[in-house]
Amino acid sequence: MAQEIRSGLSEGQARIVFNAQNQPGSNAAIARQADGTWTVTWTPPAPVAGAKLTQADFDAAATALGPGVSAALVRAFAEVESGGRSGFGADGRPVIAYEGHTFRKLTGAKYDAAFPLLSYPYKVKAGPQWQQNNKNQDAAWATLAKAMALDANAAQQACSWGMFQVMGFNYQTCGYPTVDAFVAAMKAGEAGQLQAFVGFCKAQRGMVAAMVGKDFKKMASIYNGADFGDYDKRIERAYKKYGGA
Repeated sequence: MAQEIRSGLSEGQARIVFNAQNQPGSNAAIARQADGTWTVTWTPPAPVAGAKLTQADFDAAATALGPGVSAALVRAFAEVESGGRSGFGADGRPVIAYEGHTFRKLTGAKYDAAFPLLSYPYKVKAGPQWQQNNKNQDAAWATLAKAMALDANAAQQACSWGMFQVMGFNYQTCGYPTVDAFVAAMKAGEAGQLQAFVGFCKAQRGMVAAMVGKDFKKMASIYNGADFGDYDKRIERAYKKYGGA
């Protein structure tokens, strides 16, 4: 929210005043008023996402998943799901992907006719509607906003979120009472995104056993669905990249 700061400095002596921490905003403007004072309008910068995950975080996640689960495998999922990048975009928002077929399921297909890009039946993974909705993060967030105008709860559940791209409809599985609480955790930092991944994996029948046994096809099927393509091979390659054997 913009803040106004008034100063009685005379013309030519005006200066911009920063906040209590002396942090300049990304948008600041100064204007002289009719009474001779100056008004500085300062818009604070967007909050910065939490700290990046460290090796210690991956180690702790592996321990939480259970004996025999390698931190290298947790890192492999992070790399494949995020494309080797952060769980956040450059603008500080979590990386998301909108799934219109999930929105359709959650809303009983009632928006199919009027909003065919937001609500459509599943035919193929990453089909034409998906590609249009998720061509970049600006498009994905704009799509989410449109869907939220129809049904905010269903729209947030119909997105995959963050570094591990956990679907919103798994919010209870991941340990959150509401999808809003889940989304807040996804926005707060990569630590919350990692926590959601651990909760999801522990709740999926056979997932931890597959991780312990290095059954990459089973892991891919559980995590990414039956039509997982080469997902198993990508997870295995990333696992070996991080020292898995």
